[in-house]
Amino acid sequence: MKRTFVGVVSCALFAVACGSSNDSTFGDEGSKDAPNGVPVGADLGEIGVKGTGSACVGEVASANLAPTNLVFMFDRSGSMGDPAQGGDPSQKWVPLTSGMKDFFADAYSTTIRASLQFFPEGDVPSSTDTEADDIAQECTYAYASPKVPLTLATDPAIVSAIDATKPSGGTPTVPALEGAVTYAKQVASERPGDKTAVVLVTDGMPGYFTQGAFQPGCVENDVATAASIAKGARDASIATYVIGVGSRLDNLNEIAASGGTANAIMVDTSDPAKVKGDLVAALDTIRRREVTCEFSVPPPPSGQELDPTAVNVVLAGQDGAERVLAYSKECTTADGWRYDDAAKPSRILLCSAACDAARASSLGKVTLAFGCKTRVEVR
Repeated sequence: MKRTFVGVVSCALFAVACGSSNDSTFGDEGSKDAPNGVPVGADLGEIGVKGTGSACVGEVASANLAPTNLVFMFDRSGSMGDPAQGGDPSQKWVPLTSGMKDFFADAYSTTIRASLQFFPEGDVPSSTDTEADDIAQECTYAYASPKVPLTLATDPAIVSAIDATKPSGGTPTVPALEGAVTYAKQVASERPGDKTAVVLVTDGMPGYFTQGAFQPGCVENDVATAASIAKGARDASIATYVIGVGSRLDNLNEIAASGGTANAIMVDTSDPAKVKGDLVAALDTIRRREVTCEFSVPPPPSGQELDPTAVNVVLAGQDGAERVLAYSKECTTADGWRYDDAAKPSRILLCSAACDAARASSLGKVTLAFGCKTRVEVR
């Protein structure tokens, strides 16, 4: 028979409830034996409760997707569009910053937090500063203190910071990335239940064009050192994403790989009309990887086992309307869900359309209802 248990799993933001021995709404189908516990091709969405108002649900916890924090380090070097350094802002800077603002303003960003810092930065310029002075200031700037500390991604302060920034200077990638990683580690320690990642956006290799040659400028300002910093972040469970703006930036792949994200995401600048859209697509790829729609299957109460055929996944939108999602083993039904492994399920994954709906709804919640079977011990 089936017995009641109700619990909320702290590491995954959803409610879990089960059918009771006296009032089971999972039906007899939920207790049928099947190979590996899951009938091949079964539509599990048709088994069990049909909404959170059903009698077998004893508790519903309000739930959003796991909080995600993106720590942005954005290149504002002269090559991004400083006319004094031969740059054209319409080629990179204008479409890139416009794309950034669109990304932070869209509905999916309501579920994430972000911080923003630009590089290079330095002290207030002085008429007595030499080029070497400027480079030294940019290399030693406190990049671990972002211009916009962690806040809701839709916070107008982010857009204001973008509007107040203009491209100029060299590319002190290593001190900038080191600062971003330091800040990301701080965020992760303060918000241990969240996912935190660094996003580096740059249009060039680390270094400065000075005295007629391209030089590091800062101590060990090179790709290998930047990759080592990214690896240190990965070892602390913080991914580092790299968006390369322009061509001949394949060396940036080393930083991304060391940061646990395989390859840099490239934005082609050969067609300025496509730069904005390509950046938004790159940022959305990162957001989709970090804002996941996966939930852990909870452990059953003592003496019982979960019945993976007696489960419902219910998605409630901002309007309060609830709908039970269909089970789709290969996610051929985009507005459904599947197990990570039908034979030994440990996680539930929302399919693409269902995940989009959950991510777009800052007030939405996901409820998982499981049935249980009494474990029979043979002596």
